[in-house]
Amino acid sequence: MPDDLSPVLRALDARREPLSCFVRDDDAGWDDDALLALLDTVAQAGVAIDLAVIPKATGTALATELCRRVDAAPALLGLHQHGYAHANHETTGRRCEFGNDRPPAAQRRDLLRGRALLRELFGARLDDIFTPPWNRCAPCTPALLAEAGLAALSRDHTAPPQHELPELAVDIDWCKHRSSDGVDAGALAHTLLTAVQARQAGTQPLGLMLHHAQMPPADLRLLARWLPALAGHPQLRFMAMREVLADRVKRLH
Repeated sequence: MPDDLSPVLRALDARREPLSCFVRDDDAGWDDDALLALLDTVAQAGVAIDLAVIPKATGTALATELCRRVDAAPALLGLHQHGYAHANHETTGRRCEFGNDRPPAAQRRDLLRGRALLRELFGARLDDIFTPPWNRCAPCTPALLAEAGLAALSRDHTAPPQHELPELAVDIDWCKHRSSDGVDAGALAHTLLTAVQARQAGTQPLGLMLHHAQMPPADLRLLARWLPALAGHPQLRFMAMREVLADRVKRLH
């Protein structure tokens, strides 16, 4: 058992029912070698992971490999749309692809273009989930997603509330916990502990966000050490995002 995870595991011990958790890796289409290394690390732990895939950045070679992996272990790998080109369109302020500086018609065009590209590459393997680049979007965007047939939106847990679609929020950004030698394991473990403690009496799933292109080998080694310990705890259930969504719908009914 990793010593730095001991407080997290004790917090899980105190739960009365299992906590659902999903792992979302952003920017599939960039740095394919790093992406495949991450997928191998996660697969060795037997943990499900969802990829937010950039339509314009994804080539046929990567798509073929991802299709092979989904077909081999469909419960352990999910694929969904990550914007269109991961391009910033804001003239001021924080970066955003589907932001306030873009009219709904332009957003709808890119949304549908991206969806068509990914359907061509992945077919029915593509989940009806949308992660906007930089984890933010304009207030009008959720309605456009619902209109296009998307079933869920995934952003940061601090995003403004919206009522058009179910939200699969991420709580922990792995790559924000940096030290001079790579990831700060202590700070990351503390953030994970805080997120678990905040859910001691609730059923809200916990979301962990990764960015494979920003994760050096030391990050993968830490992930390889932590995931088996977390996945082996009876009060934590790693699930694909589609399963988290289905579980949420079932609880509501």
